[in-house]
Amino acid sequence: MNAVRKTVIVRELGELVRCNAFEPGTPPLFIEPASDALKERERFLQWAKECRPTLDALICEYGGIVLRGFPISETAHFAALMALFPTFHGDYKGGVAPRMRVEGQVMEATRLDRAVRLRLHSEMAYLRDYPLRIAFFSKKAADIGGETIIGDVRGLLESLPQPLRKKLEEHGIMTVRNYAPRTAALDAAVPHMDLRGWNLAFETDDPAEVEEVCRSKGLEPLWNEDGGLTVINRTGAAAAHPKTGQLLYRSNLHSYNTVTVSEGLDAELVESIRASQKHPTGTFLGNGEPLTLEDVQHFEHFLDQRTRAWPWLDGDVMILDNLETWHGRNPYQGSRDVQVAMLD
Repeated sequence: MNAVRKTVIVRELGELVRCNAFEPGTPPLFIEPASDALKERERFLQWAKECRPTLDALICEYGGIVLRGFPISETAHFAALMALFPTFHGDYKGGVAPRMRVEGQVMEATRLDRAVRLRLHSEMAYLRDYPLRIAFFSKKAADIGGETIIGDVRGLLESLPQPLRKKLEEHGIMTVRNYAPRTAALDAAVPHMDLRGWNLAFETDDPAEVEEVCRSKGLEPLWNEDGGLTVINRTGAAAAHPKTGQLLYRSNLHSYNTVTVSEGLDAELVESIRASQKHPTGTFLGNGEPLTLEDVQHFEHFLDQRTRAWPWLDGDVMILDNLETWHGRNPYQGSRDVQVAMLD
């Protein structure tokens, strides 16, 4: 958390900024103004536009960047910066996180209860279509905690025992997600993701529209007797990076399983929810088998070695390569406003 960052020289960004990182080539690369020249918002946006090819290359090389100390304090400022990058061509209908849209392409990070520690994950790893990059805007940092944790997962596949890697390659992944019956509104704090109504998740009250969205995304919808919805999806366990060609693990199999419960979640509530579901929420091998505890521990050992966090500052913007670098969230106290945008 308090590791010293080392200066990095990136001549392509010019003399108006300075850069530093915890380790060469590992996320994130911090980029900060070197003087007051970029304190004016339009000048900063012009600089970002001119330097975007270099920023793109740095996001890929380091796995992510943090823009700190620039004139970004409101959602509209963040949206203007994000407009310089290609927007994710898909949408978040049927997504897991309990979140609402804030403005345009900008959404809340999550309304999952503040006591929950979100494990490292790749955004929308449970779906066929996913954003190549994801951006975070710290409009207001939490009073205590609430850091967005990240982890460089390059090399994760290669670290797995051969029998486990073979299971991933042969069977692929089956993800089961559950949504509650129609819900009038999304609570300010959600104790468990499965308690959100399907109408909120799919942004419609029409079951036929839900089924059409599922068809377009390659999902299998199953309507339950209580009015809730189960969605089943099958994907591969890995994806080739579009720029580097590296094969990278892309799944929640290691975290949304039947042998672990995320820190901060009420274990009795989780057990009660699972017991009430005809098809319990979880991520499994494609043949329906769950990972063993030993399998999960291989993933956790790798991720524990690469998890990094630091205190957010108001106005920070972080852009991550969604395949190379995963993200999560530490529990927090007080108020917190972190917003996200999905990019290609």
